[in-house]
Amino acid sequence: MQGTVQAVLFDVDDTLIDYASAEHDGIVSYLRSLGVEGDLNAAAARFGELQAFHFNRFLAGRTDYVGQARSLAADMMAWMKAPSAPDPYRWFLGYRERYEASLRLFPDVLDGLASLGNVPLGIVTNSDTAFSRVKLQRVGLLSRFRCVVGVDAAGASKPHPRIFHTGCAALGYPPAVTAYVGDNKLGDAAAADEAGLLGVWVNRSGADEDGVTDLRQLAAVLKLAEVSRFS
Repeated sequence: MQGTVQAVLFDVDDTLIDYASAEHDGIVSYLRSLGVEGDLNAAAARFGELQAFHFNRFLAGRTDYVGQARSLAADMMAWMKAPSAPDPYRWFLGYRERYEASLRLFPDVLDGLASLGNVPLGIVTNSDTAFSRVKLQRVGLLSRFRCVVGVDAAGASKPHPRIFHTGCAALGYPPAVTAYVGDNKLGDAAAADEAGLLGVWVNRSGADEDGVTDLRQLAAVLKLAEVSRFS
């Protein structure tokens, strides 16, 4: 019925999948496999900084996914004073294999999705569409979503409204009856609101009293949100 939440789009990293832990565990495992010694936690922290820098270049359209990965690997090897590989992208793929093996769902995800029943679900992510599908397949979630929309498919990244609207179109529902669930209060929830969806912030840190702290609360929160927004 018009005026109710009829479909839900989700972010992936640190909303459904524990990205931060997978990145840390993946790079530590990979460096250990290469025989790297020393403070691997410090190395993981530096890798995270470089990852954020180069991924933001990708989001800004200054490079493609492979280009940002190649630059990330080259900078990380330079930081470690390691011999440069002929193709840093091969180094990155070695890391990515360990990263994918470290992917885990947050413990509330399966029950949270199940609580939504037959509501159509989709993905909108600030990542590459194909790689996002690989990650979702790896954790057993891909079949639960009708669509996966990344920045390459939308031609824009969050917080731009276009990526949300592309997700709504792919799912087959207008923004006014679609909720968007993500872990970034501004870039996910507030941006979705600005785009005409119902933004729901997943407060994974629990640092304050706002947001949903457990996806098993989601069905109840959406019901309350329907009343406050559409009544």
